[in-house]
Amino acid sequence: MHGSNTFRRAITTTERMYFPMRELAPPFLMQLAITGEGEIDPARLRRAVAEAAEVTPGARLVRRDTEWVDSGVAPAVRIAAGHRLFGPALESDPVLTSPIGPTPESTVEVLLLTGAPTTLIFRVFHGVMDGMGMVLWARNVLRVLRGEDPIPQLDPVADQELVDRVGAPGTPTPLVPRYRTAVGRGRQRRHAPRHLLRHRIIGAAGPGALARVCALLAAEIPGPSRIMMPVDLRRHDPALHSTANLALPLFLDITPGSDWLRVKEQIKTGLRENRELDQLANTRITLVPDVINRGVLHTTNWLGARAGRNLASATVSHMGGFTTAELTVPGFTPTGLFVLPQHSVAMPLLIGLTEFDGHTHLTVSARNGVGIEDRLEALLDRIVTVLENELPARDSAARRP
Repeated sequence: MHGSNTFRRAITTTERMYFPMRELAPPFLMQLAITGEGEIDPARLRRAVAEAAEVTPGARLVRRDTEWVDSGVAPAVRIAAGHRLFGPALESDPVLTSPIGPTPESTVEVLLLTGAPTTLIFRVFHGVMDGMGMVLWARNVLRVLRGEDPIPQLDPVADQELVDRVGAPGTPTPLVPRYRTAVGRGRQRRHAPRHLLRHRIIGAAGPGALARVCALLAAEIPGPSRIMMPVDLRRHDPALHSTANLALPLFLDITPGSDWLRVKEQIKTGLRENRELDQLANTRITLVPDVINRGVLHTTNWLGARAGRNLASATVSHMGGFTTAELTVPGFTPTGLFVLPQHSVAMPLLIGLTEFDGHTHLTVSARNGVGIEDRLEALLDRIVTVLENELPARDSAARRP
């Protein structure tokens, strides 16, 4: 895709706010990890990545002034021979925390960890894709590894164009730093990790996991909570084939004592009224120079860490359900799939949920600070207990379509 036919699209206001994050919260990547049994041949993987990228140009984008442009260069495939993920403190893993490569302008990378369990990781700068875009890209690579045709993702459409076409029904939710978080506040130490990254596997799965997590977070906080739930805008145009940023937040304001069913109804009402479309207007603040954006984000981080005042209590997202059958490739049988959220100085907690063969993967990125780690581990223990007690057990769990 070169010359006059080169894939390109405008960088949106949403995406502009992610550029300073690479300096403030490195490596600022979404990472989709698939663990499994068996082996993936590196040469075959490189060929599959290159072939999938031919019809998924969102995986080859580089910044050119105010546009994303297809570089024509397939994402790098990096082999970490013998490496396995550090646990439980994933923020100390030297591979997960390494910068994306091979050049500073790279936006997508694929890792293959050959230590048991074999782990395939798709790493994406949030400026070029949202979480679902990352899933679509990963699925295309897996299709090629199976000898199937990848599904072209050739529409140069991101949130701004889609919202302009669909229309926003109301006004954006005011963003005011006033919300506390379930892990409290803590001064950030200079030599400690700025963010924590954790992963738990829950032996149960089923509908309502996201609403239950939101209700539990709210129960941990004195006063009102605000949870940000990313919504996939592709629901407004099922014919759209794009890996771009097509997610906007639905804000859930939850009062103490609200049970998960009330939260679920709040989610259903917000989706029915298309409230997420209103939030694009909030991203216009990024039209100021990058240096000002960095200053705003620095201040936002300080208010959250030192004063406990955040724009939202947490972000909670659910990336859907996956099965061994749909992800298996020759020589490699997946045993789990989870999404590691990007770090953020603007948000105290980013929680991700996925379902895989009847169990739930829970991941979290948390702004670190004095006392945060112990409180985070205790919070994760409570979430695991609630979901295992309230969701169907693994053997009988209903799977999402």
